[in-house]
Amino acid sequence: MQRWRTLLFLLMLFLQVTPTLAAENPGYLQELIEASRQKELSGMRYWHLLLHYRPSLLGGVISEADGAGFFLAPGGKTDPQAELEATLAALFTEALVGTSKQPAQCAFIARYHWLKAALGIDPERLPEQRCDRFQAWYATLNPQSLTLIFPSAYMNNPSSMFGHTLLRVDQKGQVEQTQILDYTINYAATVTTDNGVLFALLGIVGGFKGNFSTIPYYLQVRKYSDMENRDIWEYRLNLTEAQIRRMLMHAWELGNTTFTYYFFKQNCSYQLLPLLEVADPDLHLTDSFWYWTIPADTVRLIASVPGLISEVTYRPSRGTQIRQKRDLLSHEERRLLSEIDHDVSTIQSDSFKVLPVDREAFLLDIAYDYTRYQTDKEETGPEAIKRKQRLLLERRSGLRIQSPGVAFEPTTSPPEQGHDTARVGLGLGWREGAPFEELALRPAYQDLLDDATGYTTGAQIELMNARVRYDNHRDRFTLHSLSFANIISLFPLDPLFKKPSWKVSAGIATLTGESCRDCRYFDLNVGTGSALEAHLLRRELAYFFIELDGNYGGFFDPDYRAGGGGTIGLLADLAPRWKAHLFATYLSYPLGERSHDLKMSLQQRVTLQKDLALRVELNRRQELNRRDFQDEALITFHLYF
Repeated sequence: MQRWRTLLFLLMLFLQVTPTLAAENPGYLQELIEASRQKELSGMRYWHLLLHYRPSLLGGVISEADGAGFFLAPGGKTDPQAELEATLAALFTEALVGTSKQPAQCAFIARYHWLKAALGIDPERLPEQRCDRFQAWYATLNPQSLTLIFPSAYMNNPSSMFGHTLLRVDQKGQVEQTQILDYTINYAATVTTDNGVLFALLGIVGGFKGNFSTIPYYLQVRKYSDMENRDIWEYRLNLTEAQIRRMLMHAWELGNTTFTYYFFKQNCSYQLLPLLEVADPDLHLTDSFWYWTIPADTVRLIASVPGLISEVTYRPSRGTQIRQKRDLLSHEERRLLSEIDHDVSTIQSDSFKVLPVDREAFLLDIAYDYTRYQTDKEETGPEAIKRKQRLLLERRSGLRIQSPGVAFEPTTSPPEQGHDTARVGLGLGWREGAPFEELALRPAYQDLLDDATGYTTGAQIELMNARVRYDNHRDRFTLHSLSFANIISLFPLDPLFKKPSWKVSAGIATLTGESCRDCRYFDLNVGTGSALEAHLLRRELAYFFIELDGNYGGFFDPDYRAGGGGTIGLLADLAPRWKAHLFATYLSYPLGERSHDLKMSLQQRVTLQKDLALRVELNRRQELNRRDFQDEALITFHLYF
């Protein structure tokens, strides 16, 4: 049946062939089809890359592309041979195909050039058509090289919590100062809702369509660096001119399709990998991501390919630039900066005018940079900020000296230097004097005690963190906890950058009740608070949260309890590889079963190697109005992979 459908489709295409081509090439198409079958082109890796075929669970292959205009055969999504033959037939016509409504030679230009080379297509028998739209687009890009862009994690947007990746097309003749004018190739979801909960749900289950777009780099920098305050790492890729052209031809034809967007799998980072594989088929990047794709992991994988990265550049966010410039100010200059922020007329005061002219210029530069940050963040009215900017610029222009240069230091190491994102732990512990063993598995991503090298400091994102224990005394395995999500964002107090710290968690936990030793219940917790950073030893972060907490379990009387309380904690870097976390949480439940929960913990982590760590925990808990405390000690080896 499939063969008859293919023949019928080819017949329909023949009817669309221009009279000249039909008269001059009556049998050439069939020759090419026979040659493609002999060479088994439809089974070759490159054809599968161009059509985004992946192995199907039921056998065979299926394309990850969803747009109907991307396939020229009725069953092209699952039939590589039918799609290849339909593509060959379409190359003989000038019929407009695909979403872009162009002749097939132009709409699917990467397919055409590969088939032309693989089959040795004779241009006399199949003339090459002009593709003016593609040539104009390619001339605008004017590519010399490609750069992988990694904006760091942004905790206030669920879709950006793990970072983001995109490709920059570096134009010929550009220098470092003008690269912001280049274009980027970006893959993103087409979001159809403003509801945060619905957005997260649809992003997880594939409720959005994703598509590729070409966007000027300066707009990306404005979004990630200026508005979201995210540092950017740039990785220049060592690709040849021919490889870059192949990749861009394929990016052009991807305008004919969409993909189903999955937040944890087929996301921005995953969809860039097939583009790089089209550029260089010897790369096997997507093979490493079967279940989830985390942007930092893709960067780490690309960086591990010998010779693929030729240069790494750090681009600090506007917020990072302002903070590091502010660190160069004296105490008096910082006071003046704060006063300027509240009242711009301070620049006319005697205390400001007595500054040396170079320090006055430097202070005005920082004050103006901060107004630009406020404009991007929309933290103040446009008229007020424009007036302030005008006065600052008038004062600054009157000084007539050049701004001093500042060498900005990365706030953290590049992502490829960090540990892998999945983690397994094997532990030995004692609970009320009785020993137990623990096996822990966390698919992603980072907690507060993990080594922060290559990660956002003060940020925790844990997903599906499961801990199973074997109780030696009772000779049984128990699920101690399963955290569906546990997210914490600690943002230190700052006179210029005002952001609250916050947390949210949901999962299954255990406690000791009257009827059971390990009573499991569902826990939902949200909190907001603040943090304070100090550098008495190396780096200390003291914090507190005000929290709301709700539990559901059959052993409660009634089946739930709800209330609130708070957490205070101290996170300290004691040495380059040694970190400690001390915290206490008290929660009171006036609704449902009236009770309380008091937890205290001292945790320490020592990094033994990049992907190996030793963790020691001392925990104490008083729960369900019991007067006695339950003490627990746990030693765990963590392996990151």
